[in-house]
Amino acid sequence: MMQQKPILPLKSLAAALLFSVFLGPVGLLYATTVGGVVMIILGCIVVSSWLPVPIILVWLGSCIWSVVAVNQYNKRRTS
Repeated sequence: MMQQKPILPLKSLAAALLFSVFLGPVGLLYATTVGGVVMIILGCIVVSSWLPVPIILVWLGSCIWSVVAVNQYNKRRTS
């Protein structure tokens, strides 16, 4: 008898985006652990500069990375 590989659930794109919008780099951990750690470290460095534009760019980058990561994760699971 052939054993079936367990099907992992897909990640929610809406949840990933909401986590990233409200939590920034920490919310990215839902979508990708490595990306979340990278952006948290980068965010700590950028926030210490007290410059508003780079802080906003890190926040937006986290949101974009979150959406891309969830789409790639879901695509791998469904193909």
